Amino acid sequence: MYRRIRFKHFFFVVSIFVLGMAQGSFAQGQTINGFDTDNKKSGPWQLISDDGILLEEGSYYKGLKEGIWKGFYPDGTIKHEITFKEGIANGPAKFYFPDGSIWEEGVWREAFWVGEYRLYHPGGQPAYEFNYNSIGKRQGEQRYYYPDGTIKYKGKWEGGSIDGHVEVYDSIGQLQTIRNYEDGVFENSSEMSRGMPEDPASSSDKVISPFHGTGYHTAYKLNGNIYQKGYYREGVLHNGEEYVYDNSGKLRQIRIYDNGKLVKIKSGTELESRQ
Repeated sequence: MYRRIRFKHFFFVVSIFVLGMAQGSFAQGQTINGFDTDNKKSGPWQLISDDGILLEEGSYYKGLKEGIWKGFYPDGTIKHEITFKEGIANGPAKFYFPDGSIWEEGVWREAFWVGEYRLYHPGGQPAYEFNYNSIGKRQGEQRYYYPDGTIKYKGKWEGGSIDGHVEVYDSIGQLQTIRNYEDGVFENSSEMSRGMPEDPASSSDKVISPFHGTGYHTAYKLNGNIYQKGYYREGVLHNGEEYVYDNSGKLRQIRIYDNGKLVKIKSGTELESRQ
């Protein structure tokens, strides 16, 4: 489950391909778009849709994209900032949610990320903090987080594979399990024992069935209440529901997530049939 991270790279590569091909299909405004003496695109350019919507802006040098190119959503909100060198995406890159908050950022080298990379939850907290070596393999400590910023799991990678073990934490940041690996292959896991019994009132809110993979899952709290259910991507609820209770255990809200973003909160009379 710790290897299913490449889907975002596919999205990035497809995006870069589309950006590179876009210049042949967009209507070009002539106010700033210019050419050099060899009739190659040069200087500041804007790529405009047939409907007059600004899609991208940046600069050309000798007919190739150069420097930072910005992409925009239809409402004008920034969508991405990608650094180009001689027409190839090569350098710092950022992608944004439609509300303008950061989605992912790192350094792109032609076909892969290098160095520090971060992917964010819609609320602004980091979802992943990865490190890549010079050939795009995960290297060093890697971290995953819950939407509130609490550590979910962490471990060290060597040349793209898990090196040793991965620590798994519950939703309040307490270490629950150590998963042991040999040459990147899972071997066994060790559950962490508690030195003293816990106060049930303080522990009832813990999640006892966290999910760190990709797929459908229902997570429960220690008191038996459902915490989340739906489709997850790398341990993050992507499409589904999250349940919020008061101190007495009564359901107060159901938060609906679509494509990783909170889209609706049910409360009051909308919950009466569920009580």
